[in-house]
Amino acid sequence: MVIDFTIVRDAVPVLLEGLRVSALVSVIGIPMGILIGIVAAYATQSRTLLKPVALAYVELVRNIPYLILVYLSFFGLPKLGIGASAMTVAVGCTAFYTGGYFCEILRAALRSVARGQTHAALSLGMTYWQTQRHIVAPQLFGFLVPPTTSLVIMMFKDSAIFSVMSLPEMTYQSNLLTANTFAYVEVLGTTALLYWVSSVVLASVGRRLETVIGRRARHV
Repeated sequence: MVIDFTIVRDAVPVLLEGLRVSALVSVIGIPMGILIGIVAAYATQSRTLLKPVALAYVELVRNIPYLILVYLSFFGLPKLGIGASAMTVAVGCTAFYTGGYFCEILRAALRSVARGQTHAALSLGMTYWQTQRHIVAPQLFGFLVPPTTSLVIMMFKDSAIFSVMSLPEMTYQSNLLTANTFAYVEVLGTTALLYWVSSVVLASVGRRLETVIGRRARHV
């Protein structure tokens, strides 16, 4: 089998434009999801009606396939009279799904902090939120960075699902190219390489954060 590098050369600019869209969805949706996850995680620690709501939200995310969620959002919202573009649905689904998984990541990290420290802080007169800010939060980052890095990489790669909505992200662009050229190996191979390089960059950033946080922890 001979690889046609001319097709690869012509495909790269188109795929990079798709990569830009994939990155845009991730850059907007993932931080939104992390914020949702923080709220949900602390809601699960409360003794209010927010706790069962947060737990139900997490179960929904964990037990419904991502593709089904995307289909329900894209085709269901118009039936409810809510007009939303493919980009809006993509960002919303990314945030919704990221939030459910980050909630569990943060819950695990919170449990990793020794309860004795929070009890001691509260006994000294600190409020719950002062304890969270000054005692718990500084210790969380070391627990959070590795699984959060994996979550970010997963959600970035799963942006390929949005090709079913004709969002012009990288997988959608590769589908158009293969339909025109029938060069599946060249186009899909290049697409896979771009996903791999992007994921390696994200993993490197995560490892760098781990190193920085580890150094700061040793100097405390």
